[in-house]
Amino acid sequence: MKTYDKGNREIGNEGISATSLLPCYVNSLKYLDWLCVFGIKEGLERIKELTASLGEPQNFYRTIHVAGTNGKGSVCAMLAEMLKAQGLRVGLFTSPHLESYCERIKINGENISENDFAEMIFRVKDCNVVATHFEVLTAAAFEYFKERAVDIAVIEVGLGGTFDSTNIITPELSVITNVALDHENILGDLENIARNKAGIIKENVPVVTGATGLPLEIIREVAKDKNSPLYEVNPLKLKSPSLMLNLRGEYQKFNAAIAIKAAELLKLDDAAIEKGLAQVKWAGRFEVIKNSAGVFIIDGAHNPHGAKALRDSLDKNFPNGKRIWVFGALRDKNFAEMIKILFRADDFVIVTPPNSERAATTEILCKTLHENDIPCAAVENNLEAIERLKNSAGDVKIIAGSLYLIGNVRRKIFDN
Repeated sequence: MKTYDKGNREIGNEGISATSLLPCYVNSLKYLDWLCVFGIKEGLERIKELTASLGEPQNFYRTIHVAGTNGKGSVCAMLAEMLKAQGLRVGLFTSPHLESYCERIKINGENISENDFAEMIFRVKDCNVVATHFEVLTAAAFEYFKERAVDIAVIEVGLGGTFDSTNIITPELSVITNVALDHENILGDLENIARNKAGIIKENVPVVTGATGLPLEIIREVAKDKNSPLYEVNPLKLKSPSLMLNLRGEYQKFNAAIAIKAAELLKLDDAAIEKGLAQVKWAGRFEVIKNSAGVFIIDGAHNPHGAKALRDSLDKNFPNGKRIWVFGALRDKNFAEMIKILFRADDFVIVTPPNSERAATTEILCKTLHENDIPCAAVENNLEAIERLKNSAGDVKIIAGSLYLIGNVRRKIFDN
């Protein structure tokens, strides 16, 4: 199998022995790590070649496609739970994971097993198609859902929309939760981001969106061109859903309104919608944990839009008292703006790098915090940062800034 580096130069399989490519879970992770050398590559030709080799597994079940800057994972989780409550066998493909790759591929709320995950990854590898990390994961999910005969799969876009590897499906419903600035280094300005996300809109397929402003205008334009019925959920006119929602955070009410509209278009029973919202779980999104060390909030806010949603939820649910934070961000995110939004003058921030090669250094984060008169301390080790947080005297303790951070430390909070 020929492989190529980021400069499109052919490379070999150095560092990966025949033994290391035997299909077990650990080796599947080694293979996925090795694939990261390709980075992100635009185009759908590789995923189309993979799925063709597998017999087009994505065409064996109904699908729902969900894109958006923030909230798409929560909306996917809500929809999957509603569909399950309707009595359907439901696949769910999301990214990234918090603690295990197996979280990305679920059926009726159950993670794929490590053995099945490895089998799917190596089945895709055996197609002998040069592909990226996310393309292999996407093909593996599609194949698993076919093999396990799901009725319907909820598929979350990985990045953008138009050239995302999930965008080879023809769904019966498309959802664009919202559009805000994120991944500008890849997707460009707000107009380009909106057009990229609108790229999931298919001919004659209904679309639900919570976008506003310029992005909404672009989505309207694309939907009209594709003859796709458009259903708008306006956050400014949103009334809180009267149904019980098993996810905290003010922003989840907006996500729930989008999911409810989608469920109505899918003609789900009211009872299934109600049961799904009451039972849905989605870790790391305004997740409240109380133990002997205090009250902890874990939230995956990783861009200014998400930071605003987190700050609003904190101010609504925990308006008073001292806030102590563990915060880390990726260097390609607008962490300066996030810092301006998240923190109050009397907050204290423990800065630690997310578990990613893209992590912003503690030096630059502390410098930015000091420029905003926010007191902070740098702790390079994530688990040591959590121990310091646990031992701090604060009324509410928050971990936020990157999914790569909260995924690395979330289990540590449950230790008390």
